[in-house]
Amino acid sequence: MEKKIFRIVVKGGLGDVLLLTPTMKAIKQTYPNSKIMLFCFNERQKSIFENNPHVDKVYTTSFWSNPISYIRVSMKWGKFYKDFYGGLIPTVFYNENAKMLIAGLYDVELQDDKVQVFLTQQEEEKARQLLSKYKNPVLLHITSKTSKNQEWKHSNWDELITSMPDCTFLQLGVMKEEKVEKAVDLRGLLSFRETLALIKYASSFVGVNSSFSHATNAFDIPGVVIFGPAQPDIWGHPNNINIYKPMRCSPCLDLIFAAKCPYDKACMDRISVTEVREALRSQLQFS
Repeated sequence: MEKKIFRIVVKGGLGDVLLLTPTMKAIKQTYPNSKIMLFCFNERQKSIFENNPHVDKVYTTSFWSNPISYIRVSMKWGKFYKDFYGGLIPTVFYNENAKMLIAGLYDVELQDDKVQVFLTQQEEEKARQLLSKYKNPVLLHITSKTSKNQEWKHSNWDELITSMPDCTFLQLGVMKEEKVEKAVDLRGLLSFRETLALIKYASSFVGVNSSFSHATNAFDIPGVVIFGPAQPDIWGHPNNINIYKPMRCSPCLDLIFAAKCPYDKACMDRISVTEVREALRSQLQFS
């Protein structure tokens, strides 16, 4: 059998990259003799594929760190897969999960649609030690890099935390993201992979549609994800309770992108703290 080579230019944010990982496994299952070569735009994208047994080589396309890969991609030396599922405008034309849409771009079917993350023993042990300090640790991520329209009212997070004193909420993200005062602040303190390891061993997760909500699927963490401009049919996962209360204008993510919502994010405001709290308590199996 001819050896099929997949040279894939990795596009999108970290969440999109996580959603790509099931397709790597599907390619290897469909073409066992294939070779997968990934070309990432930054080290954080690249880190997602560390220890991944379904990927043969991972390169960065930065001219300064890897000029040969940069030139190969720029000059199109060889066949490159450069299609990005976002170009399909999924919220307008599809109700199929993004993982399935991505697999379709490579003409493979997903036998296993779980996000794929392969951690080291050291990464897992560090996560377990950090979380052991806290009672019922729940990871919290409130920011969407794709669109501010996906973000819940900030005061709701503090109200949620106050209403659940039997849990410890730990805020993920980078330092430029707004601080939730009542949460333990982990912003900017962990690498992306260290954060993925935390997700594996936390009691639960609560947040908006973002990279970390996708990462929960790799470890079947029972979380709660709040949806507004985007629908959970496409970006949700079965391990989470996905709360979505669409309006006549929903979903709008692929129509207005990062532009300010003309209705002041009314779809997000329809989701109450009580609903999120009860969903989270259900995931934690609290009475």
